[in-house]
Amino acid sequence: MNTDSHLRCLRPCFAGLALAGALLVLACQQGTMSEDRPYLDPKWVTSSYRLPFDENLRLKREARAAAEEGDREVCGALFQPSGNDGILELFFVENASNRSHSYELSPRSVQRARKAADQKDARIIGSFHSHPTSDAAPGRSDITHAGVLSLLLIHSVPSGRTRLWQVVLRDGEKKAREIQIQVIGRRTRGPSPLIPSPWHRSKIVENPEVSRGR
Repeated sequence: MNTDSHLRCLRPCFAGLALAGALLVLACQQGTMSEDRPYLDPKWVTSSYRLPFDENLRLKREARAAAEEGDREVCGALFQPSGNDGILELFFVENASNRSHSYELSPRSVQRARKAADQKDARIIGSFHSHPTSDAAPGRSDITHAGVLSLLLIHSVPSGRTRLWQVVLRDGEKKAREIQIQVIGRRTRGPSPLIPSPWHRSKIVENPEVSRGR
C-alpha cells in the first residue's frame, strides 16, 4: 500500500477518534456540572420547542446592553401562542431588582404579562432572564423561585448561548433538567419590527415526559 492509500484509510479512523473525543469531553463536562451543581438534573430530553431568530437576537442585544450597565439582567415571561405548538415568544418586562446578577418580576409586571397573554391567546409557560457573567444554566435561586414544570429560558452574555430548562421534582427536591430548543428562521431585512424593551425605556415536544408548565 502506498502512502496516499494509507492516509486515505486512516482518515475515517481519525474522524471517528475526533468524534469520540468530542463526545467524551461533553460527557465529562456534563458530569462535572452535575457534581458541582447537584440541583441540575444530568439528563436532558428532546422537545419541539422553537425560538424565532429575531426573538433570540433581541434577547442577545438586550442582555448585552443590561450587562454593560453594572451586570444587570433582563427578564420577562415566556409565552406559547395558541395554535403554534412549540413556538416560544418573549414578553420583556422591567427588572424590579436594583441589584446586579439578579432579576425580579414585580406584581404589576406579572399582571401586564397575564393581560398580554390573554390578548394574544397565549399561555405563560415560564420565564426568561440573562446571565451577564456566567453560563446559561440556572442557579439554585432560579430553581427555588420557579414553579414545578415551568420553563426557564436563560441567555449567557459571555458565551452567547441560550438554553432552555424545566423545573422538575426529584425525590422531593426541585431540580432543573435541560430541554432541547431550536432557533428557527433568519433575521428579517430592514429595521427590526420589535419595540424597545422596558429596560431601554427606563434606562435606555416530541418526548412525552416534557410537560407544559402553566
